[in-house]
Amino acid sequence: MNATPAPRRRRTPPSPRVLIGGALVLLAVVALAAWLLRPKEPKDPYRFGEVDRGSITRSVSASGSLQALVTVEVGSQISGQIRDVLVDFNDRVVAGQVMAVLDPQTQEQRLAQSQAEVGASTATLGASQAAIQTAEAQAAVALADLNRKRSLVAKNIYAPAVLEQAEAAYKQAQASVASARANANAQRARVAQSSASLQAVKVDLGRTRIVAPIDGIVVERAIEPGQTVAASLSAPVLFRLAQDLSKLEVKISVDEADIGQVREGQEVRFTVDAFPDENFTGVVTQVRKQPTTEQNVVAYTVIAEADNPRGNLLPGMTANADIVLEQRRNVLRVPAAALRWSPPDAQPQQQRQGGGASQGAGQRRQGQGAGAGGGQRVIEQLGLDADQRKKAEAIFAEAREKARGSIGSGDRQAMREAMRKSMQESYTKLEAILTPEQKTKLAAIRAQSQAGGGRSGRAATTPGTVYVLKNGKPDPIPVQMGATDGSYVEITGPLKPGDQVITGGGPRAKVQLRSGGPMGPSSGPRVRGG
Repeated sequence: MNATPAPRRRRTPPSPRVLIGGALVLLAVVALAAWLLRPKEPKDPYRFGEVDRGSITRSVSASGSLQALVTVEVGSQISGQIRDVLVDFNDRVVAGQVMAVLDPQTQEQRLAQSQAEVGASTATLGASQAAIQTAEAQAAVALADLNRKRSLVAKNIYAPAVLEQAEAAYKQAQASVASARANANAQRARVAQSSASLQAVKVDLGRTRIVAPIDGIVVERAIEPGQTVAASLSAPVLFRLAQDLSKLEVKISVDEADIGQVREGQEVRFTVDAFPDENFTGVVTQVRKQPTTEQNVVAYTVIAEADNPRGNLLPGMTANADIVLEQRRNVLRVPAAALRWSPPDAQPQQQRQGGGASQGAGQRRQGQGAGAGGGQRVIEQLGLDADQRKKAEAIFAEAREKARGSIGSGDRQAMREAMRKSMQESYTKLEAILTPEQKTKLAAIRAQSQAGGGRSGRAATTPGTVYVLKNGKPDPIPVQMGATDGSYVEITGPLKPGDQVITGGGPRAKVQLRSGGPMGPSSGPRVRGG
């Protein structure tokens, strides 16, 4: 009897969802393997800058224009036609020199007329004086007749009416004398008036000769022979004279953000487009308080005086000026790029130290030094190991306790002094547990603490860090930054001239995959340290 074979089970094909999921996983694995096995980018070598001694100049850059110290516009006070022009551009003139002549015919005719008026007035004055003499003679006759009739009336020879007539005749003669004298005085006034008009015409005739008011150089000539000058409401400008081009003014427009640092007596260095390879110098002589606003930008005018012995600088040239605010000579300096560079793994540490506090608050904490943040920063900067860190924390804790004892005094100066003193004592104790290299760093930190970011007549100092290459790795060196010109920064610290500091390059930040699914939104490379 044959056995009946068992029926075969039908294999169920996988569902489309399972197939799609497997494909996605396979794609994720392939993408991850390709990313991990990608060719590594070539390493960027470190770039270095040298610590040296030199000058640092802090300045304000602005633009301006050149102009003569004294510029005089020569015009005409009378109207007329230009007959002669006797000077040209760039001619040197002296005060009183004739530069142009107007046609004098009109003024000469007015002069002749005025002279005639003066002659007629003088003749009329003579007639008036003769009339005075005649009136005075008639008055004398009337007086004599009055006296004679008065004596005869006293002897009863004439009637009293005859005396009254004589008295009236004498009074009339006196009135004639007074009238003649008044006419003579009026005529004298007319003579004076005619004489004044004559002098005015002579002055106008003299003004037909345009003369130089000062010694200088003709920098502009606005007329030609035959041109008519109309001087009605204002005097037309015929010439423009520059008194002395051996000295020039630089009219500089300084932004309102920088004007507070500009003072009289500061040095000004400038160049002009005509001589781009040549530097010129001047001195600030005036800081004008009148603002000028252009396109909502407020600026102030600064005037500087510059020597021009060769005469190559000309009025109207554009000057690219730098007003020197501070100049530090023979100072220790580093390239500014060295203070901007930091290794990628130092960024998280710097962020923890920053803690979101402002730079001003950080400087105040540095000045206090004895606070928790100050001690912690010193520990981080020194790079202490676990045992050293434990001992250092105990030293700084003791310093804080001593500093708290001065809080109740209420005297801020005493509090700051007590905190500074306690911090310096903690530094002294800290030296006993440090290596020679760490002691060098601590010396720089102590110098920063003593500076405290204060001002001593120059730019404020702030803390910074530069890196030197040691055993193939960047080693942080704390320094104190001073003045800067944008390219170099003044520093104080353990560095010395000739040391090489890192200014760029080096390995890039490490990357890692974010947590999440292979194809989820959180997967992919992430750069540590931002």
